[in-house]
Amino acid sequence: MLSRPDAGGFTLVELLIGMTLLGVLIALGAPSMSNYLQNSKIANATSGYYSAIQTARTEAIRRNVMTQFVLTDAPFSTMTPASAGRSWAVRASSGVGFSRVDAKDAAEGEGSKSSQVLAVTGSASGVTFDGTIAFNGFGATLPPGSSYALDVKNPAAGQCKGDGGTIRCRRITVSPGGQIAACDPAALTGDSRAC
Repeated sequence: MLSRPDAGGFTLVELLIGMTLLGVLIALGAPSMSNYLQNSKIANATSGYYSAIQTARTEAIRRNVMTQFVLTDAPFSTMTPASAGRSWAVRASSGVGFSRVDAKDAAEGEGSKSSQVLAVTGSASGVTFDGTIAFNGFGATLPPGSSYALDVKNPAAGQCKGDGGTIRCRRITVSPGGQIAACDPAALTGDSRAC
């Protein structure tokens, strides 16, 4: 008599065990993936602000006029600086006023929802920070001797690592000579990413 070959495949019990193990692994990895995504949002936003400040300095040197990086949440038509904001513009002195060189509205464009949850605050030494970082024609900050810092955070994702949380916030510093650097305030001393 002819015998049928054994049918290959999985039993229902084996399939359920495999699905359970997969579910447990995904549940264990989800928090790490969430932190990774939030840290990536902050890093990408920091890169954009860094590039904008670098553009302001480059335009100051190229045009040999005062230029400004303006941090704002106001419409670009009014261009009211603010010490905290998500939108920015770069403008150059042009005789009686300023002409806009570049701008980015946090409420527009790709990734607008992620940029709306970010918090960007600034500070300055030697001058009150009003949301403006100015450069002279030599690329140094104005007023002379002032340095600036912008902190990029994501409060919706949690606290920064330096404050006891798990999110890697970023800081952009501008020295009086005009050197711009992006760093991680929670990085250990000796780490190349430390502030």
